[in-house]
Amino acid sequence: MRYSQVVSARTSETVQVPDTRPAPGHLAVRTLVSGICASELPAWTGHDASAPLRLGHELTGDIVALGPGVHGWTIGERVTGFASGAYADVVHVPATALLPLPANVSATTFLGEPVACVVEALSRSGLRPGLRVAVVGLGFMGLIAVQAAAAYAPSLLVGVDPLEHARGLAGHLGAHEVCRPDDTEPAAFDVVIEFTGSAAGLRAAGRLVAEHGTLCVGGYHHSGDRTWDVELWYRGVTVVHGFTPQRHRQLAALREGLRLASERVLTLEPLLTHDVTLDEVDTGFGLLADRPPGFVKCVIRTAL
Repeated sequence: MRYSQVVSARTSETVQVPDTRPAPGHLAVRTLVSGICASELPAWTGHDASAPLRLGHELTGDIVALGPGVHGWTIGERVTGFASGAYADVVHVPATALLPLPANVSATTFLGEPVACVVEALSRSGLRPGLRVAVVGLGFMGLIAVQAAAAYAPSLLVGVDPLEHARGLAGHLGAHEVCRPDDTEPAAFDVVIEFTGSAAGLRAAGRLVAEHGTLCVGGYHHSGDRTWDVELWYRGVTVVHGFTPQRHRQLAALREGLRLASERVLTLEPLLTHDVTLDEVDTGFGLLADRPPGFVKCVIRTAL
């Protein structure tokens, strides 16, 4: 089998090693698609070359081997879920970290881990029919959030982003209206879901929350401190941090995401705008860093 590893800043190599049997409780999964995630960009850009680093946690593929003590799974079954070192031909994953794909969900255009993250965040945001909802930040996660939020039947669902192509996709995927951040009325929404991952985006999202509304922080914020406008306190805003470290909650969210996908409520297909091979991981990270026009998500497609 082959896998990619980061050996220095912005530099990866592909390594060939013999196949091994999965450990007890694990499955060997042939990777069909793995996503390049913004959370791993700092590790790629800043790796200090002290030791090779394997990346990749968004995985969908099919089972090629069962480890001892694994029951109820079938070789050839398509699965998605939570992995480590997913930039590889074959990944060994605990069976408890995976769920089967419904028959009508494509294994080459679905990534369970990011869907689970979005669904979990929304599940804690107090969404219910009839509310006014805004999704701020229409990147990959935000565009998933638009679709998942639409399933709650809001009276108004607005997608907010400075990029025209992102707003266009949101309109096609369920947003009733789309606009730039500066074109929205302040304190206009019952629930605001933030997926920018930036300080400016978080401020823009907070400005939109109505009195006693909810701000869900779903974006990946790891680039420094964040500050809160005290006006949120005066408006009685509830702030929800959308992430969970608990695997049982992640799996429950993934089950719901798979249900939405199987019912044609949620699709990732138009969001996977770029793809690379296992030998082109650095190209994929470069696309993520540079975000060329039309970019939403780059995935690695593995060919054995």
